Amino acid sequence: MFKLWQFPHLSETFITAQIITAIKCGFEVSVLVKEALDFEESKQKSLIEEYEITDKIIPEDYKVPKNKLFRLLKIAFLLPNIFRNFIFFRRFLKEQKKLSLSLFYQFHFYTKFKDFDIIHVQYGTNRSPIDNFKKIGFFNSKLIVSFHGHDAFFPINGFIENNGYYDDLFLYGDLIIANTPYLARKIEELGCPAQKLKTIPVGVDASFFNGEKKKNQIEESFQLISVGRLDKVKGHKYAIKVVKSLKAKGFPVHLSIIGEGEERLALKNLIKEFKLESEVSLIGKKSQAEVKDYLLSGNLYILAAVPVENNRRETQGLATLEAQACGLPVVVFDSGGVKYTLKDGETGFIVPEFDTDKMVEKIEMLFSNRKKLETMSANAKAFVTQNFAQAIIDQRWCNLYSELVK
Repeated sequence: MFKLWQFPHLSETFITAQIITAIKCGFEVSVLVKEALDFEESKQKSLIEEYEITDKIIPEDYKVPKNKLFRLLKIAFLLPNIFRNFIFFRRFLKEQKKLSLSLFYQFHFYTKFKDFDIIHVQYGTNRSPIDNFKKIGFFNSKLIVSFHGHDAFFPINGFIENNGYYDDLFLYGDLIIANTPYLARKIEELGCPAQKLKTIPVGVDASFFNGEKKKNQIEESFQLISVGRLDKVKGHKYAIKVVKSLKAKGFPVHLSIIGEGEERLALKNLIKEFKLESEVSLIGKKSQAEVKDYLLSGNLYILAAVPVENNRRETQGLATLEAQACGLPVVVFDSGGVKYTLKDGETGFIVPEFDTDKMVEKIEMLFSNRKKLETMSANAKAFVTQNFAQAIIDQRWCNLYSELVK
């Protein structure tokens, strides 16, 4: 069973890929979801339909009556199940900081999942109450929790403090997954035992992110692409500064920024301030097929990711892999786990954080050296295919799941 907060989230295509991986591995899959989003609006609709994921959804709804009297009366119908598991229910209550009638409903709801072989939680913040049930011995299921980035940096979401937040998870969970060695180190610093940590990157559908690159006249405009939500951690403003410097030097360049987010207005204003309306386009959110078309039409991918509040950094950078799969060399800041998604000097270049001058230098070199650009393009495709193709990552997960249920 997978435990999620929201599904299907636009920016979390890797979650859908993970569910499909388990299905392909031959497991009977259920998906416990706190909030189901609009499937019709999802950019992943075709995949969700193909693998019948909607039929596997279980809403995390405890069905607690809003009326206090009805809430109390309905508990009578829950008591037989609670009495059958009374020892564990008593332990469960002892783990709670605050007692309420809703705990009867939560415990009753979760009893149906006690015999699952594996519970795979996406994001550390979704670990509750599974970690409690493991602690009290009610669940014998193997508990895997995949961290994805912001869930390893306190205060999480700006308000969750590290007051023993993950203590039970690290003690009673079976396996903690990070997508890069960088994130693994951050999780270990939070108190996770090294023997419970495993690094498995998010994979790329190399059969989809593939195809013949579209020819464009580099002399007319050197096409730079950057994909990612408009968040400060992605460093889009530094990418815009790079374009400003290139334009000042007379290089014909255009940057397409694909994604949406809270930084849109600030970036739009910066583009206007720098008079780059013709050189930088904020494309907005796009489907995977549309992103692929942009990548196949581009010359170079850039990611100017930087540290933000609480020293949070990009933990992997899936789009850098998708770009390379499409034959785009990449130039990135050495931030967080991004460096693990390319081979410096072979599939692209890694430059110091905030060093826009160095990023400009690498872009200029690739603009001038077409042979190097072509070689890096071929290297990039081979690198992703050999190391990050979804089929390779799927096999790692199949082996891991099978090992856990032996």
